[in-house]
Amino acid sequence: MQDRLLNTTECKTDSFCKPQLPGCYNNACRHFIRSPIPYVADDGQLSADVFKIHSTNAKNVLTVPRLYFPCGRNRLVDGLASGVTGMAGLGRTRVSLPAQLSSYFKFDNKFGLCLSSSTRSSGAVFFGDGPYTLLPNVDASSSLTYTPLIVNPFVVFGENADASSKYYIGVKSIKVNGKHVKGYNETLLSVDDQGEGETVISTVNPYTIMNTSIYKAIEAAFVKAMPKNVEKVTNVAPFGACFSSKNIRSTRLGPDVPSIDLVLQSKNVWRINGANSMVKVKKNVLCLGFVDAGPLGPNRENVVIGGHQIEDNPLQFDISASRLGFS
Repeated sequence: MQDRLLNTTECKTDSFCKPQLPGCYNNACRHFIRSPIPYVADDGQLSADVFKIHSTNAKNVLTVPRLYFPCGRNRLVDGLASGVTGMAGLGRTRVSLPAQLSSYFKFDNKFGLCLSSSTRSSGAVFFGDGPYTLLPNVDASSSLTYTPLIVNPFVVFGENADASSKYYIGVKSIKVNGKHVKGYNETLLSVDDQGEGETVISTVNPYTIMNTSIYKAIEAAFVKAMPKNVEKVTNVAPFGACFSSKNIRSTRLGPDVPSIDLVLQSKNVWRINGANSMVKVKKNVLCLGFVDAGPLGPNRENVVIGGHQIEDNPLQFDISASRLGFS
């Protein structure tokens, strides 16, 4: 969630601080909450409670005596998985969970994230620096490549304190199977003088969504690069390029299909292989897991890198150094 924190010292006399949600927290500060799933906004209240979290060795439980969080109506969590009653705010704000933990424990404001591609295993979030031990004796934080995180200089929804709570990266060009993708304006990958465009990373969107011209160019290049013995089949919504998997062999990096490279501002390359580019929609059918978002995507962003594309890919969001680490 993206939050606007009010000064709690002013809440004793400010008429804005009145009990609004008796079942939530009495006599608290009124608080504006915006939830991305579903995308709704509502009044809530600022609350605080004791927060406990395991250390990375899983042996110690660390305690934060007062962690702040917004508390709102049930409709703010409609659409979440069964049994889920809230969300952890990991955005680039001063009151996010990483920011509060780093402030209390006095470590650099950074966190590592690895989403699981399986419903049978959990992902992981690490607050602070490594080691990020995802496999026995393997520190995922030791082999990361970095690219700058970009702050959108334009105010978002009038929140002057946190003009950009999202994680933007600079993508300069895109390649499919090592070949430069043409047919779209590459300036669409960067923020323009109105604060529109850019490339953002999101765990809210299940798949990467793109401006129509970018999507069409990548789809055409991907279809062209697919081996001739792989049959294109009827599309399955919301995807626009689907294939029979009968002649696609499996590898440890997923289906053996053309790779997609994001050439970044740092000149490093974020490679998307078959495990993260393809989605199995039914027996013997794989689809390119990118979605056409129209002329300008949701929230006026041209590329939103979604959850499927970052699964099993350790990421480090280093807010202190303003950089993203990826494997």
